[in-house]
Amino acid sequence: AGCNKGAFKRPQNGEMDVKKERLDEIERLSVKYDEPIVVLFDCDTAGRQLRNAFLRRVPDALHAFIGTGASSAKEDGKWHAVGNVGVEHAEGDDITHAIESARRADPDRRVFTRTELVDWGLVADESSGDDSAWREYGGVVNRRRLVGEYLGVGDCDGRQLLRQMNLYFTEDEVRQALDSLPGRGEAVPEKMTD
Repeated sequence: AGCNKGAFKRPQNGEMDVKKERLDEIERLSVKYDEPIVVLFDCDTAGRQLRNAFLRRVPDALHAFIGTGASSAKEDGKWHAVGNVGVEHAEGDDITHAIESARRADPDRRVFTRTELVDWGLVADESSGDDSAWREYGGVVNRRRLVGEYLGVGDCDGRQLLRQMNLYFTEDEVRQALDSLPGRGEAVPEKMTD
């Protein structure tokens, strides 16, 4: 249905939101063309906030994801430096795959647990706060960031990552993200820029 520049705002709470008139326009186009709304946002905090805004206001929207590896600038350009994260940097095949794989959110789904995030080295154990077992693997903060980047939800805290995983991702997708993490003593990829 097109790109809606100027469709977003940042209200008093500092979170990105969708302007009502833009969302009304998107919904009208969805009805007119009898097509579902598919949302695809950057793999960063603002993108996650906008996705949440759509989830609240259009619960039946389909959500497409592109990880940072596929949505980062490969070289310096007029508007963005190498490593800048944005869907505008993705290749056609990556965008096509993301849209073909788009899915509805399931707010009631509880497949993943905080205990699993602890076991996977994505958050520290609440009882001890000790994450030393994961330091040789890049540490829990980097591991969590890399899983979020892989899945296309960006850098999240533990609570946000768990919510995003339960809303959108299959066990296979999460397993692939975990399998992509650096092994013991391997270099941890730098964070891409937002």
